[in-house]
Amino acid sequence: TKTARGTLKGTKIEDITNTIEKFAIFSAVAATTAAIPNVGGVISMISQTGLVWGTYIAINKQLGISMSDNLAKFIGSAMLTNLATNAASYLVAYIGAGILSLLPIANILSIALLAAMGYVLIYASAILYLKLLTEVMRAKGTFNLDESDATKNMIKHVVKNSNVKEIIKEGRNAFKEAQKNGQFQAAKDNPTCP
Repeated sequence: TKTARGTLKGTKIEDITNTIEKFAIFSAVAATTAAIPNVGGVISMISQTGLVWGTYIAINKQLGISMSDNLAKFIGSAMLTNLATNAASYLVAYIGAGILSLLPIANILSIALLAAMGYVLIYASAILYLKLLTEVMRAKGTFNLDESDATKNMIKHVVKNSNVKEIIKEGRNAFKEAQKNGQFQAAKDNPTCP
């Protein structure tokens, strides 16, 4: 939140918050490629998935967690699957935006919707990932994760026991703030992948 921001200066939490914002903003810009008729949806889904993995890898580096790219991909894919299952409205909106992109007048609305969804996807995935790391630390005493059913089950548990709707709402509000303060426009004008 804005109030807590000032008290986090110079901490790992501030660094992680900045990383999440950076990836979320770029995700919002990248998500707008889904508005390109026919191929846009595929381009957007691939870039969104890669940005989720990239966010996890960046957070790991900031926390000093050693994790292979394959494990980050495994966790990211499992997280996205569980997020989609628990946020069906998100998928419906994504599909709706793809359909809207086929209509010339509705394309502008589609782009705005997709940008917000791209931001929210990274925001929600990062928050849930941090909750997963907290759960793993509590259960094992380390951040040790692996490509196992136990990890998948832990991810399922974290997502199921989180208020995904509230996290999505927070993400939407954060995106509105990024639009208001010019971060989104600046990223659109100079799209640089974090």
